[in-house]
Amino acid sequence: MSYLYLGITVVLFSTYEVVGRALAELVNPFQLNFLRFFFGGFILLPIALSNMKRKNIKLTGSDFLFASLIGLLNVVLSMSFLQIGINMTKASLAAAIFSSNPLFVMLFAYFILDEKLNFQKILGLFIGLVGVVIVFYKDLELGTSYVYGIIMLILAAVTYGLYTVLGKRFSQKTDSVIMNCFSFIMGSIFLLPIILIKHYPIFSLPPKAILPMAYLTFFVTGLAYYTYFLGLTSIGAGNGSLVFFLKPVLAGFFAWIFLNEKITIELVAGTLIVLLGIFLAQRAGRERIGEIKKDLKVFEKVTFNS
Repeated sequence: MSYLYLGITVVLFSTYEVVGRALAELVNPFQLNFLRFFFGGFILLPIALSNMKRKNIKLTGSDFLFASLIGLLNVVLSMSFLQIGINMTKASLAAAIFSSNPLFVMLFAYFILDEKLNFQKILGLFIGLVGVVIVFYKDLELGTSYVYGIIMLILAAVTYGLYTVLGKRFSQKTDSVIMNCFSFIMGSIFLLPIILIKHYPIFSLPPKAILPMAYLTFFVTGLAYYTYFLGLTSIGAGNGSLVFFLKPVLAGFFAWIFLNEKITIELVAGTLIVLLGIFLAQRAGRERIGEIKKDLKVFEKVTFNS
């Protein structure tokens, strides 16, 4: 059942760039993210409140401030960068570049969570960054606006990596559903001043945008996050991370089918190299965890047998 949940998750996540690209001329990025995360957060709210009651978790004022910071990073910065990048480039390119975010998670985890960097992790990081460059280097010839879009996509991956690391710290006290629920709602509230200053509509949508926006809100942001957490409960985060290995592949396929985007050799080769880098880095992390568990077992034997 867990793999079914993760299968639903990866399909829904992989459609985001395609639907977001289809909305490019209909909804501005800030309104799109406000609606998506505001209502997506409230979809997760009953589950979050149930988890808080079941686990006897009480959030303090500092917890809400931290959730606000996480929401600012994810909703206001990362997802806005991503949507702007999608609007100015291609859905398949956006998915490939954004899929490199686990590499930046590793970097930020080193500085913030004190997670060690070994040779294999550094090698994985280098290989992954080379893959990112291969993905977009030929597109640098397509003009200033296209280059600006690529920069936005890279910033989206970097800020999402920081969001993931800080979210991990917050989740250690609560859980992922609670973290995402409140950070979604707080982050969307931070978007309101931008929307009001720019005189963008808040809830008003063109008729053609209503169904795609409903899909992004209820399925990609609400249901997909929920099925992702359900899947992780049985098989663990390590296997669950395979979702993000499949996402750029499926997103590229959907972009080819629904948007008629050309899949280039550079895009395919770069994406595979990015995924190789992520695989090497994550494998190094899992091996390190295995070593720690062995050391603990040895320590227990020595302690309890003495």
